[in-house]
Amino acid sequence: MELTTEQIAFIRNDIAQRGITMPALADSLVDHICCAIETGTETDFTIAYRNAIVAFGENGLHETQQKTFFLLTYKKVIFMKATMYLLAYIAVFLCSTGLLFKMQHWPGASIMFVLGIVILNLGFLPLFFYDKYKRSLA
Repeated sequence: MELTTEQIAFIRNDIAQRGITMPALADSLVDHICCAIETGTETDFTIAYRNAIVAFGENGLHETQQKTFFLLTYKKVIFMKATMYLLAYIAVFLCSTGLLFKMQHWPGASIMFVLGIVILNLGFLPLFFYDKYKRSLA
């Protein structure tokens, strides 16, 4: 079945009315549904479109948008947490090594302390409190 421009516009409009707000996802869904209709055996557009929508399941388009949003933000959360833990490790390493150097009266102790405290206060703590804030919203 070959789709007309009006049918494609109908699909795009219907997807927007179903609450799909992510433009890239809406374009992908239009493409997917058009492919499903064109490769299917149904010759009636209305029935073929309804079958294509039913294939997503009940609230399938909305769930697809929620899962896509979760996967896109999940990568950012993982990156932020990895950065937070790395900064904590570096800060603790510099402070503890600075303490050891200070006890042995070796040079460079003050620089390590200052760097460790700066990384702790300007790197780790803001990310830690931002993570706590985001968890409180969820």
